[in-house]
Amino acid sequence: QGVMDRARRWTWLFLLVLPAVGWLSVFWMFPLVMALLMSFREFDPQAVVGLKITLKNYITLISDPFYLHAFWRTLWIAGVATAASILFGYPLAYHTVKARAQERPFLTLILLVPVMLSLVVTAFAWLILLGPSGFANRILLGLHIVTEPVQILNTELGVIIVLVYSFSPYMMLSIMSSLENVDPSLLRAARILGASPWRTFWKVTLPLSVPGVLSGSLMVFSLSAAAFVTPYIIGGNRVKVVPLLIYNFAIALFDWPDAAALCVLL
Repeated sequence: QGVMDRARRWTWLFLLVLPAVGWLSVFWMFPLVMALLMSFREFDPQAVVGLKITLKNYITLISDPFYLHAFWRTLWIAGVATAASILFGYPLAYHTVKARAQERPFLTLILLVPVMLSLVVTAFAWLILLGPSGFANRILLGLHIVTEPVQILNTELGVIIVLVYSFSPYMMLSIMSSLENVDPSLLRAARILGASPWRTFWKVTLPLSVPGVLSGSLMVFSLSAAAFVTPYIIGGNRVKVVPLLIYNFAIALFDWPDAAALCVLL
């Protein structure tokens, strides 16, 4: 009877996950497999994708300093955006979790505003804010921090600023989830044993929230490394990152094999 019940549970579990597995196989796994297979084809200007199998695409991409620099820049921008999201997102997440019950929905809604807006709309809004005569430069000039407008657009700094704004909510929500799961009795025990609020945070709260920081970092880093709209609009196609190279190969040059190889490496 126990074996039959176990088999029945596994059968129901299989039936429950089958639609999701089928959906991901068709719309996620299949395109990745197609990109992998295409990346070993030779580029043919007449047919776009040639029939000849070759490793030339990968050899070129991993040996050419231009592409290596693009990969390094992509990882660098994603890493800085992730670190900045932790730096700015953790205090906001902590404050939201510790806020009064009637304030939390409003604060959470504010944190989610960047996620609710289209990345294109967000990028064009920041294009106006970060321009030579934009709000950011007006503030810097008004406070006499600089004597002339600072070049923020078409730079890595501008791209990082918009990436942090766009993707830091994922970090905040992940950290909030971890902080909400911290057992309040542990904090009370630390205070009873004489720990100061700062020591309680450093020794109890922060270590227990590390899983949220790690999962948020994974999301922010992945989204930043794969971002296309922000580098294209804010970077003006001058901040060469891998997603822009993929776009140029696939759309401008119709070199799908090299674009597929870049996708696989990324």
